[in-house]
Amino acid sequence: MADVALDANVVVGLLDKEDSLNARARELVRRIRYAGDEPQTLDFVAAEAVSVLCRRATERKRNIPDLVEILAEVRRWYDAQEIEFVQQEFQKLYPGILGVIESSGGKLNFNDAALIVLQQQGFIDEVATFDVLLASQPGFRTFA
Repeated sequence: MADVALDANVVVGLLDKEDSLNARARELVRRIRYAGDEPQTLDFVAAEAVSVLCRRATERKRNIPDLVEILAEVRRWYDAQEIEFVQQEFQKLYPGILGVIESSGGKLNFNDAALIVLQQQGFIDEVATFDVLLASQPGFRTFA
């Protein structure tokens, strides 16, 4: 049994019932569990997902995410210790993260690059993502 880190696009899909990836995200988590693995939510990924959903809640005119429900779910994850705190490793990994961003020509953002470096350094195993660019990175292992 392995932990499969969820990328922010999967977490957003899980949290926002109106998100276009909601059904795919729920199915992906079901498949992860069916394979005997456990979905893993990383602290910085949860923060990114909450930030995206806050922006949607203030900018959208329709299909507005239910922030009260979303924040209650993220609190539940925290209370159940289902959020893995790894940001303390960023100080050591920072040069590598910046290197990945640079080598991608800026196509990968900081959090995506952090997932790559965390995996390279053995802090996480596979990553579940809908991001084709992230999934195509050399040596990057994704849950398919």
